[in-house]
Amino acid sequence: MSEKILKNCTIYNYDKIIKRSDIFIKDNKIMKIAPASNRTKGIDLNNCIVLPGLIDMHVHFREPGEEHKEDIKTGIDAAIKGGFTGICTMPNTSPPIDNPQSITYIKTIGKNINKCDIMPFGSLTKNLEGKEITEMYDMIKAGAIGFSDDGEGTSNSLILMNAMKYISESNTIISTHCEDKFLTEGGQINESVISLETGLKGMPYIEETISVFKTLSLAEYLKTNVHIAHISLSKTLDIIRSFKKNNSGITCEVTPHHLIFNETIHKTFNTIFKVKPPLRTATDNNALLKGIVNGYIDVIATDHAPHQIYEKEVEFNAAPFGMIGLETALISLYSYFIKSNKMNFTHIAKTMSYNPSKILNTDERYIKAGNIANITVFNPLIKSKINHSFIRSKSQNNPFLNKTLDGGMEMTIYRGKIVYKRKK
Repeated sequence: MSEKILKNCTIYNYDKIIKRSDIFIKDNKIMKIAPASNRTKGIDLNNCIVLPGLIDMHVHFREPGEEHKEDIKTGIDAAIKGGFTGICTMPNTSPPIDNPQSITYIKTIGKNINKCDIMPFGSLTKNLEGKEITEMYDMIKAGAIGFSDDGEGTSNSLILMNAMKYISESNTIISTHCEDKFLTEGGQINESVISLETGLKGMPYIEETISVFKTLSLAEYLKTNVHIAHISLSKTLDIIRSFKKNNSGITCEVTPHHLIFNETIHKTFNTIFKVKPPLRTATDNNALLKGIVNGYIDVIATDHAPHQIYEKEVEFNAAPFGMIGLETALISLYSYFIKSNKMNFTHIAKTMSYNPSKILNTDERYIKAGNIANITVFNPLIKSKINHSFIRSKSQNNPFLNKTLDGGMEMTIYRGKIVYKRKK
C-alpha cells in the first residue's frame, strides 16, 4: 500500500480555505485532513498553496497526424508540469477524432501513461465538415467526454440542434466553437483602430456574438446544456449572463491569454500572439476578469495549441493561429492577477478544478476525505524562468518565452502518485 502525508498545508477549495493542515493519503484516496502536527512525518508544504488537481477542458494534442508539434505523451508531460491532473483533448487533429476507434486510441495511450486523466472530445460532425453527425453513441461508449467541432464551428443550425437533442440524455457535453466563418475569412486580428494602424485584416466582434447568440437560443429552445468555448468579449459575456437566467446548464470558458493580453500587442507583429478568437481590447480583458471573480465565467482553459517555431517565424498573414499554455497557465494567472489581489486561489479552485469536474461528470476536484487524491501544489515564493528547457511541449510558441514569472509549480499528485516534482 502507498501512503503519503502532506504536512503544513494551506488548502484552497472553491468555497473554503483550510490553513495549517496535514493531508493523509492512502493508495489513491484522501483518507483524512487533520490539524498540522509536529509529530507527523511527511512532505512539508509549508508556504505552499495546495489546490484540488487542475483540469484543462481545452487542449490540442496534435496526435494523430502532426506529432512533430505535439504528441499525447509530450502533451501530458506539459500538463503535469503545469499542475493539471486532467485534460480534455480537442478533436481537430489530422485526421479528426470522428470515430470510436480514434477515441479508444487516445484513451489507451493516456491509460498506459497513467499520469493524468485524458478525456477526449469527439468530433460533432464527420470530418469536422458540419454536414453529418458522427456516431455519437458509439463514441460515448468508447469514452468520449463530449463533442465539438472546435476550430471550425457548426454553422448548420439544424445539425447543431439535432446533436444537442441526441446527447441531452447522456452524461456528455457539447462544447461549441462560436465563430461565423463568413465574417472572419482572411481575418488576422480584432477589427479596430489597431487593425487599421497595422494594416492587418480585422475580424469584427460580431463574428463571435452572433454565433454565441444562435447557439444559446438553440439550447434555450431545447432546454438543454451547452458549453461555450474560449469567449473573448465583454459583449459575449453579457449574452451568456442573459441566457443563464433561464438555463443553468449553460457554461463558458476563457483562456489566460484573453485575460492577460489585448490587441495593442499586435503593434509588435509578433505572431505568437496571433490566436483565434483574436485578442480583443483592454475593456474586454477587464470585463472577463470580473466575470471570473463574479462567477459568470465557469472555467479557465488554456486552448493549448502547439505550433513549431518555423511555422510562426513567417509573415503575420501566413502564420497559424494559436499559442501553448499548459506549463504557464497557473503561474501566469498568479503573476498577473493573484499577486495583485485581482483574483485569488479560490477562484482558481473553482474555475480550474471544481467546475470542470462537475461539467465533465468526472472525479470531483475538491480536497476532502474520501475523494480521489488529485492535488496541485503551487509555490508562491519561487520564480519561474520560462526558457526552452522549462517547456516540456514539443512546441515553443509560448507568450512568456524568455520571461520570468512569479511563483512556480511545486508538485502534481495524480491519484495519490507524485507525477511531477520541482527540481531544487
